[in-house]
Amino acid sequence: MAMTLRWRSSTDLPVDGSPLKPETFRGLASTDAARIALRVGNQTAELGDLFEVDGDPADEGLVLEGDLRVVSRIGLGMAAGTLRVRGDVGFRFAAEMTGGLAELEGSCLDWAGAEMGGGTLRIRGDAGRGLGAAYPGSRRGMREGMILVDGDAGDDAGMLLRRGLIAVRGAVGSGLGRGMIAGTIFACGAVGGPAGVGMKRGTLVLLGSDDAAPVVPATFAFAGGFTFPYLTLYQNHLADCGFEMPTSVSSARLDRYNGDLANGGQGEILAAPARPVLKVVSPS
Repeated sequence: MAMTLRWRSSTDLPVDGSPLKPETFRGLASTDAARIALRVGNQTAELGDLFEVDGDPADEGLVLEGDLRVVSRIGLGMAAGTLRVRGDVGFRFAAEMTGGLAELEGSCLDWAGAEMGGGTLRIRGDAGRGLGAAYPGSRRGMREGMILVDGDAGDDAGMLLRRGLIAVRGAVGSGLGRGMIAGTIFACGAVGGPAGVGMKRGTLVLLGSDDAAPVVPATFAFAGGFTFPYLTLYQNHLADCGFEMPTSVSSARLDRYNGDLANGGQGEILAAPARPVLKVVSPS
């Protein structure tokens, strides 16, 4: 049985959950794990004061259960193993991770997967702002790995993305792929504002907008409508990961926009063509 931590605290103080990752518990018995110190507000508390601790970490797995919205930085910088969380969590979930699998059966606040360097992050609920993005003032966003979100994501998802793959099934906020340098982002739902502003390279695939005009910046040039068979590779890979894309993505005709022309113009936005509008004209 994987090491399992069940939340039992009623504190409203912020808890620093950065030690809560598989590596921390490697080789520890549950009694030793219960003595790990966590920062709670401006003081410290033992893990056993906040969680019921059970199981062992023999399989390099860690399971957390409960309403963990006051606990932030869970899985921060994890490099290996499997982290599964059943419940909502706070800020910076699995941020800066470099390997392993972090799976959240719930929703999270801002900066999930921020500046991620590898591994897989799977969020079954919603994500806040800055998904896979660079922190304020940083020039380096997500560098490697994959982020899959079944719900919605907030503003600035994939900001300054350097490499890697982000796929969001629901809606996303404004600033999607802002300043991205490379990598691929799939947005299957509505996009809340301009996407790809300042992008240098990379690909944004917008599958949920009936009309791309409001979200494609004026500094992108229309290059025509095409089919993109290579998207089948992404579609199959994501299906293997349990993330289903729209079935027509690999055969659909998508409009291509090149840009950002203000930053070299080597990126691309692929979007569904605008649907024709039937106008009824009455005889004069």
